[in-house]
Amino acid sequence: MKRSVTYLYAVIVLSISTVLFGNHFSAYANENNTIPKGVFVDEVDVGGMTAKEAETAIDKFVNELKSKELVIRVDEDTVSTTLGDMGYTNKNSNAIEQALEIGTSGNLIKRYKDLKDVAHEGIRYPLEFTLDENRIREFVSRELSKFNQEPVNASVSRKDGKMIYTDHILGRQVDADATVLSIVDTIENSWDRNNLLIDGYMEDVTPVYTRDVVEKCNTIIGSFSTEYADSAQGRAANLANGAKLINNSVFYPGEVFSGYEQLAPFTSSNGYYVAGAYSKGRVVDSVGGGACQVTTTLYNAVLKAELEIVERQAHSMTISYVSLSRDAAIAGTYKDLKFKNNTDVPILIEAYTKGRKITFNIWGHETRDVDNREIKFETRVLSETPPPADVVTEDPTKPITYRKVTQSAHRGYRTELYKVVYENGVEVSRTLINTSSYAPAPRYVTVGTMVEEEPEDIQEPVTDNKDKEEDKKEKPNNGDNEEKEPKEHEADETKETSLDEIIDHDDQLERDIYWEPDWDEEGLEDE
Repeated sequence: MKRSVTYLYAVIVLSISTVLFGNHFSAYANENNTIPKGVFVDEVDVGGMTAKEAETAIDKFVNELKSKELVIRVDEDTVSTTLGDMGYTNKNSNAIEQALEIGTSGNLIKRYKDLKDVAHEGIRYPLEFTLDENRIREFVSRELSKFNQEPVNASVSRKDGKMIYTDHILGRQVDADATVLSIVDTIENSWDRNNLLIDGYMEDVTPVYTRDVVEKCNTIIGSFSTEYADSAQGRAANLANGAKLINNSVFYPGEVFSGYEQLAPFTSSNGYYVAGAYSKGRVVDSVGGGACQVTTTLYNAVLKAELEIVERQAHSMTISYVSLSRDAAIAGTYKDLKFKNNTDVPILIEAYTKGRKITFNIWGHETRDVDNREIKFETRVLSETPPPADVVTEDPTKPITYRKVTQSAHRGYRTELYKVVYENGVEVSRTLINTSSYAPAPRYVTVGTMVEEEPEDIQEPVTDNKDKEEDKKEKPNNGDNEEKEPKEHEADETKETSLDEIIDHDDQLERDIYWEPDWDEEGLEDE
């Protein structure tokens, strides 16, 4: 009741003032140009401020909000940035203009009432803010990706004659969409204007090859062995080392296996020994000699498994441990054996040496008709070239009776290898697998040219038996006057022998390679 009376009194006074002073009140309000008391722009009290002062105060408030920290947490790890860096800013607002218009429109009584209402109850003009979602998404993707964990496929190995399977491991990766949505929703709807702590969203990632898939790798789908019974110790050790380096290799569907990548480097620190190899057409000692028998044996096992051959090259000359076109050379970076897993499950390569025999087993998932289907591989000789004339080297330090073959001759061949498929004993297909060329090479022979001089006959003085007996008594027998028999290896050097007597089988293996001089920079071609 009292307030109504006061209000009525004010109206009467204003009416009288209007009659007496006209528009003087209105002119005073406009000249003052300050925002009435009780006006807020967002959280900023701009009452009593000029437009410029209010603008400065609002800018300070907005900048304080931009400097607030946004922290994203993933487990025990965090990344942080500021809202300003995420494009947080206010939209253009006419709040100051609206505030200045309070009490300046309508008749005197309305204007007075507006001013009093604002002073008593207050009025707030909200600020509108925006976020750059693209910036937020870029930050989340970049910074939270460091917490991603790649899934691990299940795997398989073979030990003590048993298959050993490992479980797959789930991976984790940031869910950028969910994390960005959480940030935007929090800022727009429930932010208390303090620093922000938001949990990043991570999702599990299942690997492609889980244990149930890998356990399908349980059958030998291809196997092959070669022998090296007469190889020297170094070469035999290299074959065993090559088998060890490849054993238990696993490659998944679509992956390509490289023999060179698995066996290199050919150094003593990688388990290799010195054995025969060729440089410029001659036998030399090289670390890693024998590795080509490793890849050749593996090649034949892969053929039987019917995996996709990506790269294979023949030796330059024929070798002795497999048929023509069934070899696979490895040399430097330009000759490699590569094949692809074209099945639906992982492939395990088992390799071992035993009793001077190297064996490769290809384990996988058998889907072929093993009861009614059979595959065979046939070599077809397209052409044959005899070896060129012998290359004879004269050695003046050896007698003319000396003759030794240091490298056997090789015939040249052009061949093809076919895969022949039989079903119920009937040939149903014949597929060309490769075409190979083997160069002919001469036999290298070293002969002696030194002419031995005939020893002169020495006449011994004639003495009677009595003197001889005396000499024997005076001179003790210390063996110097014993007649020596020639040693076995010395006798061998002076008689002419056949090739089979001179070169043993191991020497032959080490010579079954051809070398082009321009390959030297790439490394030796192994046998």
